[in-house]
Amino acid sequence: MNKLPISILLAAGVALSGANLSLAQDGTDVPDLRPIEIQLCSYHDRKDSDDYDDAMAKMREWMDDNDAQPYAAWRLYPLFAGRQDFDFVYIGAWSDGASMGKDIAQYRATAGDAIEAADDVVDCNDSSMFTSLNIKALEGGGTGDFILTVTDCTIADGRSAGDVIDALVEYGEYRNASGSPGGTWIWFPSYSAGDEDFSFKLANSFAGLEAFGNHFKWNRDNQAYLKRRDLFSGLMSCNTARAYTGDTIVNTLPTT
Repeated sequence: MNKLPISILLAAGVALSGANLSLAQDGTDVPDLRPIEIQLCSYHDRKDSDDYDDAMAKMREWMDDNDAQPYAAWRLYPLFAGRQDFDFVYIGAWSDGASMGKDIAQYRATAGDAIEAADDVVDCNDSSMFTSLNIKALEGGGTGDFILTVTDCTIADGRSAGDVIDALVEYGEYRNASGSPGGTWIWFPSYSAGDEDFSFKLANSFAGLEAFGNHFKWNRDNQAYLKRRDLFSGLMSCNTARAYTGDTIVNTLPTT
């Protein structure tokens, strides 16, 4: 549900929810793909984060009053991300597509005051929809501040998304075994107004700056770049990752 100006985007995979996302659930072979929305937002003149917090309070009030579908939303600010033409990134996520559809329909039909409050503060017209798959679980909840890194990746000719997923799962197991913090998601583009020149986005989340720094140290101490070379050479290529600080706006997603 687009909790900001109503452009519909979908990305997937509850990138920061702390929910139990996995390659398969309930003993089936069906991947646990989840929808998320992503918007690039800029404040209107004389508006700032305090005004946005007030607008989001109206959104949360609407959710409480209307028994809204489970939903989570986060706000990301550039940390190490080069020059950006926006103030922040809005990410929203649902537990599944059916919940997403019901939520957007209900919001558009009944949340006029909350929509107007958000429109008065920010312009979030640049929107995209992705399908997300969790590769490595994020330890510790999904309700606080965090760091998110994102890179755009292209699958090599002759290789498949399945090959990439298998390699990333193996790398995730290697990280778990050697003490690397953080969670990992693949975001496949589903709907967008632009022409994507990548196959997917690879997102990694860390529970704060300390965990982010610990991962940097882990990478050096374990020479993890050698493992990545062995797994990903000839499989995919990725551009330089961008890093963002994030905070949680709301999270009513189930944790199991």
